[in-house]
Amino acid sequence: MENNNEQPKKKGLSKGIIAIIIAVIVLAGGGAAAFFLTGSTPKETYFLAEKNSVEQLQDFLETRYEDEWNWYEQARENAVSQSVNIGLNLEGLENAYYVDPQIIAMLSNAELSFNSETDIENSQAYTGLSLNVAGMNFDGVGAYINGSDVYAELPFLEEVLKISDEDIGSVLAEFDPYTFTGNEQLGIEELVFGDNTALLTDEEKEYIQNEYIMFIYDQLSDDAFASENEDVEVNGDSISAEKITMNLSEDELKSVITSVLEKMQGDDQFKEILQSQFERTAYMPLEDPELIQEELDLVLEEFDAAMEQGIEAIENFQFPEGLQSTLWVSDNKVVQRDFSISLAPEGEEPITISLTGGQLLNDDQIYFDHTLKMHDEYNEGSIKFDGDFQGTGDSLTDNANLTFVFEDSYTPFEFTASYTGDESVDGSTRNFDRQLQFTAENETINLGWTGDSTYDGDQMNSNNNIALDFPGYVDNVSMDLNVEGAVIDAVEGVDTSNVVDLGAMSAQELQQYFEGDFSNQFQQWLMQFGF
Repeated sequence: MENNNEQPKKKGLSKGIIAIIIAVIVLAGGGAAAFFLTGSTPKETYFLAEKNSVEQLQDFLETRYEDEWNWYEQARENAVSQSVNIGLNLEGLENAYYVDPQIIAMLSNAELSFNSETDIENSQAYTGLSLNVAGMNFDGVGAYINGSDVYAELPFLEEVLKISDEDIGSVLAEFDPYTFTGNEQLGIEELVFGDNTALLTDEEKEYIQNEYIMFIYDQLSDDAFASENEDVEVNGDSISAEKITMNLSEDELKSVITSVLEKMQGDDQFKEILQSQFERTAYMPLEDPELIQEELDLVLEEFDAAMEQGIEAIENFQFPEGLQSTLWVSDNKVVQRDFSISLAPEGEEPITISLTGGQLLNDDQIYFDHTLKMHDEYNEGSIKFDGDFQGTGDSLTDNANLTFVFEDSYTPFEFTASYTGDESVDGSTRNFDRQLQFTAENETINLGWTGDSTYDGDQMNSNNNIALDFPGYVDNVSMDLNVEGAVIDAVEGVDTSNVVDLGAMSAQELQQYFEGDFSNQFQQWLMQFGF
């Protein structure tokens, strides 16, 4: 007889995530690595050119958008205020059969405003909202976060509502004990104040660089690299370059991968880095942290075994052509590349992956033209991406294109996207006109973003118009978005002298409150609008 009461097994975290996160960690660490190379050998020149190319791209972007980056740093290090006003223009929908013209006219004259104050250092944030529509003004709506405590102001309430992050799970469990355990949290502090732009800490980057990036570098034999002089044409220019080819046989490539996996086994510090990445990627709001931690512990317990399985799998994995990567180097930077590898598990047909193209990375220009292809005996896909970004001074002109093509005998598919940008800079003020176009299945969407922005020390303002054009469906629809910001002394927050703590209530008390005081005050407030 079957046991119908058997609990379903935990889904757990896929072991494939281990490989993905390891690859991301190594790449992130490598991107930050500072190789102390002189370029005296083909091997050194190969990696030095890659390092210099990445740094040149970073320098270009930091120089071009220096004022914007400085304001971002100001907002992370100081308390700042920001007001945002949003208005809609929906005239293009007035004659559409699927909408009411009166509603379109009402929304086109509406205005939505947000006034916020944020202090990331002290985990404080406040946002007030107001809406003016059809001659009626709705304001007095506000939310204040102080650490893990959340406060809500509503225009019809005399009191301020409060709930702490650690109480959210218990409140939900009061109403639905079958779905919630009572330990769930939103992770408010991390969501609002966390810095999600850095994948690794500086200490983690240094460890990955010293222990793994340089380890991989040392594993590559000097004999795998060959050099010769060759002229190449990039963006219509003939460039004298040093052609450096890295050629790894199947056995050499397997040996490098196996050595890395063996090194990871028993590396407790690497496991700690891996765990921090799992915690960031596996956590989901309103999930029980204890259950997530159980899954993380299980994955980490199986880590060495997973590495051992990986080592065994690599023995029979197919790299029939090995790995070939050729760089053409000029001025210690990559100007052209040609990369190719074929791979497949044992017994399967290999997939070939190639990346080819040219690039010019200078102080005042970033040009690239690359094609990524993947194909097996039945299907072929390609992504072509090219761009030319010119200027870091008073006049900037940009264009970029992406084309994705997938071909098989049944459903070929093509998607294209293009971007053009014209910007002029006068002191700390930037005027811009940025246009995006997307095309798929003979349908085209145009998105325009025009306006100006000024970042001046401890103040900023930005005026933006975002327009949407979808021929045959949407025409002449746009949104005005105006922003003003400034550094302030501190977040003012809300008056917490009269607080109703929802997290301290039982389900019965919550029901009584919302059906009583809350409902009565809401109904009285609605009466002023004739409801």
